[in-house]
Amino acid sequence: MLKKYFLALLVPGLSGLILSGCAGKSMDRPEPEPFEQVRNRLFLRGNLSQFYRSLESLESAGSPGDSAEYGEDTPNVRILFFGDSVIWGDCLTVRLKRKFQERFGDGGRGLLRFIDWAPTRLMDHTNLTRGGFERHKIPFESFDVPPFPHLGFTGFSHRPQNDRATTIQQIGPRTPIYDVRRYQSIQKNNPSLPAIPETGAPAGAKYGTDGESWKRVQLIVRPGESREIKAQLSYRMEDGATGHDAASLRFVDSGCQSISFSIPASRRIDLSFEGRPYIDGLAVETGGGVSFSSIVMRGLHQAWLLGIPEEQFACGYRQYDPDLVIFQFGINESQTMHYAVQGFSPEIYENQLRQLYARIQRAAPRASILILGPWERLLKQNGVYQTYEAHARVREIQKRVANDMGLAYFDGFIFLEGTEGLRRAVRRGLIQGDYTHTSYPGGHYMADALYAKLMEDFQTWKESRR
Repeated sequence: MLKKYFLALLVPGLSGLILSGCAGKSMDRPEPEPFEQVRNRLFLRGNLSQFYRSLESLESAGSPGDSAEYGEDTPNVRILFFGDSVIWGDCLTVRLKRKFQERFGDGGRGLLRFIDWAPTRLMDHTNLTRGGFERHKIPFESFDVPPFPHLGFTGFSHRPQNDRATTIQQIGPRTPIYDVRRYQSIQKNNPSLPAIPETGAPAGAKYGTDGESWKRVQLIVRPGESREIKAQLSYRMEDGATGHDAASLRFVDSGCQSISFSIPASRRIDLSFEGRPYIDGLAVETGGGVSFSSIVMRGLHQAWLLGIPEEQFACGYRQYDPDLVIFQFGINESQTMHYAVQGFSPEIYENQLRQLYARIQRAAPRASILILGPWERLLKQNGVYQTYEAHARVREIQKRVANDMGLAYFDGFIFLEGTEGLRRAVRRGLIQGDYTHTSYPGGHYMADALYAKLMEDFQTWKESRR
């Protein structure tokens, strides 16, 4: 069982610690319970049985990465995590990735950006691309959800500016997170603080805590100016030798297609294109394990993904085929609701959420969906940080929709113990002084709680089937 991590006492000295922040029909869909029975429940399993089956298959396959032959049909489990500024700079998500890979193996860094900037930069990975690509994303102030015809299923897309544009992606060493190390050193002398232990190397790791070599590269593309496109791939293998491959596609309509490369175990890839396609996804994977993708939608509503044309949206999900899709949102939606921007109301919000999740269920019926519900948030009003009703409404709507639609839900408000728990977390340096965003230690803390609950429930699910 999850223990209570927060104590009422303020630990002397910690308040002075400076921490930089980071800002179709589904299978196994359970029947909804009366909402009053689940309102105060920390965790709803929803349709996680589908995800658990994938994890169980991965466990049964043996040690990840054992295959010496590239291209062998070794399973990968794909997790796709969408979040707002709470996961800025891979906060929270890098820890969840490491926890899953520590137990189940490093399946790869999942979906990558061509052009990184501070909010979207991934840890444990090196992006050496230095321009040459247009970056398309959902714009801010999209409250009326206008159409976004250039975008792919994640709300992003890239397009080469010319035939010389090349993206260079490389496996990087494990990124040190100095704020967490500083917190850990303080926690040793203050045992009432929640511990944040180091994670170990991924199961079956050949390279220790550094990323495992890639054996698969997947592109999800749509036509641009030309109906014919060519992708040219160069890869650098473990011994430093290089190899090359290429693939061509001809489009008969505007829908997306997938290009997959099987390559010898490699540490770096260079990709260029002819035909200037829209590239909705670039994914890198190893020979087996958990492939973890972090999709940062800083400052946005999750339901603005509804602006992506539905067939375009569905095509990407079909091609990528995730096992688990996680949504962490609520900050921006509750503030928009609080100020009633463009008439945004609880009713509009709930309707948008139901539409979004139904789209995913139609496009990827095999995928489980998990909502990481928001913890308390205080908004500065009249010079004082105060709770506000719209944030509570957002949490209730998310949980009710999850229960009704058979989705999994982890209640961050209950876990963090409400308003007073949030204030304690700020004093401990786990939540920033804006009473909203986690610090990096706080992101680790939240990720650990979510992961622990999932693994506890995974074990319960396995035992129930014996």
